[in-house]
Formats: sequence, C-alpha cells, structure tokens
Amino acid sequence: MCFGMQVMKSMSARAREVSLEPFRLALALPKDVIRLSVGEPDFDTPDFIREAAKKAIDDGFTHYSPASGYEDLREAVAEKLRRENGITYNHETEIVITPGSSSGIYLAMLTLLDPNDEVLVPDPAWFHYRTLIRLCGAKPVGMPVKFENDTSSLDFKEAKRRITSKTKILILNSPSNPTGLMLSKDVLKEVGEFAEKHNLFIVSDEVYEKIVYPGNTHVSPASLPGLKDRTLTSNGFSKAYAMTGWRVGYIAGMPEIMEKVAALNGYTLLGPSSVSQRAALTGMTDPRIDAAITAMVERYTKRREMVLEALTNLPRIKVYPPQGAFYTWIDITGTGMSAEQFSSKLIEREKVGLLPGSLFGELGEGYVRMSFSTGEDYLKEALARFRRFVLSSN
Repeated sequence: MCFGMQVMKSMSARAREVSLEPFRLALALPKDVIRLSVGEPDFDTPDFIREAAKKAIDDGFTHYSPASGYEDLREAVAEKLRRENGITYNHETEIVITPGSSSGIYLAMLTLLDPNDEVLVPDPAWFHYRTLIRLCGAKPVGMPVKFENDTSSLDFKEAKRRITSKTKILILNSPSNPTGLMLSKDVLKEVGEFAEKHNLFIVSDEVYEKIVYPGNTHVSPASLPGLKDRTLTSNGFSKAYAMTGWRVGYIAGMPEIMEKVAALNGYTLLGPSSVSQRAALTGMTDPRIDAAITAMVERYTKRREMVLEALTNLPRIKVYPPQGAFYTWIDITGTGMSAEQFSSKLIEREKVGLLPGSLFGELGEGYVRMSFSTGEDYLKEALARFRRFVLSSN
C-alpha cells in the first residue's frame, strides 16, 4: 500500500466528514463565469468602519482580546439586542464575541452536543449546519420545510415523527439561506411550543436579519415568552455590514452555556480578532451605519425585482420570491434535470454559476439557489443567459 493510501486510511472520521467541494462550487469557478453562487455582499465595508480599523492598529489593538471579546463591544451588542430585538441579555455573562457567526454556532454545538446526540435541521438549510453537527460526533436530522403560497413553514408533524430521546437542538435560520424565506411570528410560536414540549435548545441564526424586503418583519425567537433561556441567538457583521472577511460575530444565551462557549473560543480559536472587534464596534455605534445598510438593502431590493421580473413567468421553473437575504430559490423539476445536472450544464453552456439545491439537504434536490449579491450589470446578463438556457433545454 502506498503511503498516500495509508494517510487517507489513517484520517479521522471528522476529517472524512469535510470537503472543499462546496467552496470550489461557490468560489473557484473559472473567471469567465458569472458567479451567482456566492453568499457574500459585493459592497465594500463602509469607509468609516475601515477607518476605525486603521485607527485601532495605530492605537495598539494588535494583541489578544479576552476570550469573550472586548467588553465595550459586548455592551453594544446587548444594547442592540434590547433595542432592536426585544431581548435583554447581560453583556458580562450572556454574550460572547466570536470569529464570525459560524464559529459561534459551532462552539455552541460543541458545548451542548455529545456523540450520538441528534439535531433537527431545516431541510433545505445552509449546508454548514449538517457538517458542524457531524464534527461534534452528533447526527443531523432533517426537519422538512413546507412551501405554501410563496411562504415557508416547518413540518412539525414530520418533525414529531423524527424526534427521539437523543434530540437536543433545533436550528432556525430566518431569513433563510438558501430560500430567502422567513418564519412568521405565528410559526415561531409553534416552534417554541414544540421546543418546550420536547425540551430542546433552539439555535437561531439571524445573520440576515437586516436584509428584509418590504412587507416582512424579522422576529427573534428569544423575544417570545418563555423562549429566551432555551434559545441561543447567533448573529454577526458579515452580511448587513459587508464585513465577510473581517470574521467577527456574536452569540448570546444562558450564562452557564456562554461561559463554556467563551472557554472553547479561547482554547480553539484564541478569541476573535482585536482589530475586527474595534471595527465592529464602530459599525454598531456610528450613526452613519443606518444609511449605509439602507442603501445596500435598496440595491438588493432592486436586484430582487430584476430576478422576479426575468424569471417569474419562465416556463418549467417556479421562483419563490425572497422575503429576506439575497437568494432566490428556484424549482427546476420541470426541466427534467437534477439540481447538479442543471447547475453543471448552466456553467458549461452559458457561463453562469449557481449552487445545486442538493447541497442544502435531501429536499433541496430539484432546486437551485441563485444569489443576487452581484452588480446589476452582471446580474442582468446572467439572467438573460439563464432564461436562454431554460428556454433552449429539452
């Protein structure tokens, strides 16, 4: 046996769980392909946030920060959650700053999950959830998402059949990646009742909360009666603040859980970036941020309208109008192609990159995710190519 084969055989089970393929699909497409595959704002980080980072470097914020993050940023997060989300958290004991919101979700799972525990994950949902759960030695269990009249809900009847004595966490993401759909307050109340009945923790990923389109309202589960103690609220700065590369986010929850999250943050990641935290603090407290976010959401709204105008009446597909985030979920079963076939042929024939829905769960088969976080000129050209592809496909 050659050494390369021995190495592969010697790898841990957790290493075998991860693959670079989803990142290649999203980020490593040829240069001549228009990428509607990436979940990243195309906007630059606002200039006053960038200036704050430069000042932080000059002021000497180049050392380790506390494992929970700087206190003034945690105070700002607590104030934001109180003012905007209606949740009261103690910044000293109930909030941890993390290197991006994804890290916070993973640390929360490491805190709560033992091997062979189970987690209910919406299907379809961001594919990272399932991998992070498996890296903890636990098992992701699909909780089907129902699509009705261009809105979404969760199939509680089916979830009830899939729950076991090992089920510990239920994951929520609203607005959703990949569908762009949101869970209403009534649905979240049902989620709360379901979680209380089965004694589940809720991990609520709210990173798209500020990218919401007219007629829709974001609701944090922890703001609902009786749900704060069992909910871990995750958020960050990547999407609304156009700070993906800065890697800074936060998670909030019960003191006993947050203490362990902070400890794991320190042991595994040595805490969040000091410079990024200073930039994030300015993003949260500078009054100019409201105008910056509003301007970005207005651009996303225009792009959303472009997508719907181009695709809504296109034969053999169905488009779900996004209520938030910057994704469009498209049913392509009428084309007779699988999600992977559709995505591959679209790249090959028209040089447009999307992500196959099968990445996001078993029920994502037959769908593709289109991101419209790209410039209007590129988007217009990509939509024309997409239409041509669908109309010419047999």
